Amino acid sequence: MPKNAAAPAQAIAEAEQEGRLYSTPYNRRDYPHWLDRNGDCRNTRAELLVAMSVKPVSYRDERECVVDGGKWQGVYSGEKFYAASDIDIDHIVPLSWAHGRGAWRWSREQKAEFANDWDNLLPVSASLNRQKGDKGPDEWMPPAHEYRCEYLSLFDGIVSKYQLEYVPAERRIISRMLQACSDALALAE
Repeated sequence: MPKNAAAPAQAIAEAEQEGRLYSTPYNRRDYPHWLDRNGDCRNTRAELLVAMSVKPVSYRDERECVVDGGKWQGVYSGEKFYAASDIDIDHIVPLSWAHGRGAWRWSREQKAEFANDWDNLLPVSASLNRQKGDKGPDEWMPPAHEYRCEYLSLFDGIVSKYQLEYVPAERRIISRMLQACSDALALAE
């Protein structure tokens, strides 16, 4: 047996003892995203921008591959956007966050599916997407307070859909946040 063959098993055991999850190092290139699955020259980003614009979109050229303009509602901030270049497509559950909570075990195809899953994608302001980075809801919430419970529900739904694992501290915090949202909804009814 090679000298370092036991290292992953030992690292997994140590992580479990310490109440954290083990993962291999994250590399964004392992998660192919913005794919053109139907071969029409529009990648996932373009398809999503077309679908989520509340008015017809314009394109950069006559082939209609790259979206240039439209009208999008940035749910994290409440802002409206008219230029596609002002928008990032956010992974609600960030790729690196997912990687550290179980996605590291997935095949490249599963990682591509996750990275291009419309359930996990939202058009948002570029600055808020960068501010959020790879944080979960225990570390970052949208500044638009009225959207926070929906965001939390979407995040938790993606975690469940892909059988990702919260670390214990995250699970406690997010469970409390979900309960607070549920309580607020019950009071509003």
